[in-house]
Amino acid sequence: MDEFLMALHQSAKAARGGICGLARRLGKREQTLINKLNPADEMHMPHVGELVAIIDDTGDLSPLEALAGMFGARVVTSTHERNSSAALAVIHTASETGDVSKAVEEALTDGVIDAKEHMRIMREIREARHALAVLENTLREEVKRNEIC
Repeated sequence: MDEFLMALHQSAKAARGGICGLARRLGKREQTLINKLNPADEMHMPHVGELVAIIDDTGDLSPLEALAGMFGARVVTSTHERNSSAALAVIHTASETGDVSKAVEEALTDGVIDAKEHMRIMREIREARHALAVLENTLREEVKRNEIC
């Protein structure tokens, strides 16, 4: 539960205007949302509607991924996005997977991966998965084009 609450807190902090800006957009009192998003406060917890609203506002799926991870599951997103060429899609995918390696390497500098470093690594992995999906779509489209010709 700690990882989920930490991910939700970090997501809200990174939102446009921080937690206070998020509270205004969600129509919540700032202090109420601050209390609910404080991972150390067991007396106040966000409810499902607030989780959905925060993810919708921020576009950050890390809280949902942390929640799914608690049950041995993972969140998989799909995209119909394509790149203009397979070569560019491969280059982008290589860059994103390099970012994963870099994040892990930097996190292991002190021999310990803390929660913040873990969240960064997970974000880089999500971006690499997205790049792979774009590559897959690009290649699929290219094959279709070649079959028509």
